Amino acid sequence: MRTLATIAFACCAVTVLAQIQTRTLRPKVEIFPFEYNSSADDFCPAITHNGATLYFTSDRSGEQRIYLSRSRGGELQSPDRIRTLGDAAQIGCPALTPDGQTMIFAAYKHEAGSIGRTDLYMSKRSDGYWSSGTGLGSPVNSSAWDSQASLSSDGRTLYFASDRPGGKGGTDLYRSRWLGNRWSEPEPLTELNTEYDEITPSIAPDNKTLYFASNRPGGLGGHDIYVARLQGNRFSAPQNIGEPINSASDDISYIALPNSTTAYFASDRPGGKGGFDIYRAVPNPEMPEPVVTMRGIVRNAATQVPVGADIIITDLKTKQKVATFRSDDETGEYYVTLTAGRTYAITASHPNFLFYSEQVEVPATERGRDLEKNLDLAPIENESATRLLVFFDFDKADLKEESLPELDLAAEFLKEHPTVRVRIEGHTDDVGTDDYNLQLSKRRADAVKTYLVSKGVDEKRIMTVGYGKSRPKVKDTTPEARAQNRRVEMKIVAK
Repeated sequence: MRTLATIAFACCAVTVLAQIQTRTLRPKVEIFPFEYNSSADDFCPAITHNGATLYFTSDRSGEQRIYLSRSRGGELQSPDRIRTLGDAAQIGCPALTPDGQTMIFAAYKHEAGSIGRTDLYMSKRSDGYWSSGTGLGSPVNSSAWDSQASLSSDGRTLYFASDRPGGKGGTDLYRSRWLGNRWSEPEPLTELNTEYDEITPSIAPDNKTLYFASNRPGGLGGHDIYVARLQGNRFSAPQNIGEPINSASDDISYIALPNSTTAYFASDRPGGKGGFDIYRAVPNPEMPEPVVTMRGIVRNAATQVPVGADIIITDLKTKQKVATFRSDDETGEYYVTLTAGRTYAITASHPNFLFYSEQVEVPATERGRDLEKNLDLAPIENESATRLLVFFDFDKADLKEESLPELDLAAEFLKEHPTVRVRIEGHTDDVGTDDYNLQLSKRRADAVKTYLVSKGVDEKRIMTVGYGKSRPKVKDTTPEARAQNRRVEMKIVAK
């Protein structure tokens, strides 16, 4: 068995002690080698944008480094080495947020400094390049070996492997949560760890399904891949994923794509190009729950030029920010994953533009959707406007609680741009009389102003007007058209 800085096998292969149970009605799983495997070790695959880019670790250059392979026309292209992650003896095992803009990787003797034998580092992508990375620090990093990270789809839960003291033995799996300004004290996943080695954790896009490898007794070979499901705060008993994914060799680094039957893993089984090779498995025999994905391009509304903007995900019921991602600085592409049972606001924000939000409802019974929506941001100039994501009960002008996250963003925008003056414009659909709709739309605009003033915005900077049904956005009487016409907009009247 080899021992690498970013992946460790602490014991030799374990004799098969138990037969893996065969699942009934299981589809035939086929595996396909990655076209660009090398004679060296290729392992720890990571996917962004639902398959558009494959990252992986390889020591094909003689140094263990991270490579990426981009998709064109549905086909992955020849890999390129990422050369900007800083100087280190070894770098590998990337974990990425779904938008591909934040990476956590493992490194041995990194120039940023280290606490232990191998530590975890975070890198941000800007203007097409990855930063050199900064250490996650204590308590995630320790004096021991800390490696092989995996991030939840909201970027707020970190799973990794470590041989730090206090575990059950060998390498164990740990979980740490983002507390807003730091990572929490890692907790061992005691329901999954054993006295043997548990490695390469990978949390699926549903944030419930966890894949990992272990050389515990009862497997088919050295390290086998297992799957467990989150139930409350604990995982279910792990199940061996079985053949043909597991073999008599070492099988590790299993990842699943959202709403896809494709999975990736690494194996050093005979028949490959040498060392560890990366394989695709179709169909994934242990699928995670479906999710809603949303993708598109953030653009300058005036020029259609792509914009690198913050993408803020807010739970409208709890009024809490669930996650903050970013659209690509070069292409403007964004990509988010949403779990079931919530109603979200997806907001694009940039200091030089008016923010813009879209509402996405994901019912608890959702079985998976892939949405595409471009987000156009209006530059900060006179007559630029944005539709505010605010909600009222039928025939009422009282703001519903779901409106507050959006109005907080509006208040924050006005505080950050103290010379900007705005007009809040209320609009209704075509149901009801002209006079009544004029009054209702004005009352709703006034309600928005009242809230903004309560948040510290000078009332002299805010005008209000009600247009009733006189300025429809869509000239139609369908329910969809009427929903678009019932709106409140914020328009800049002076910079």
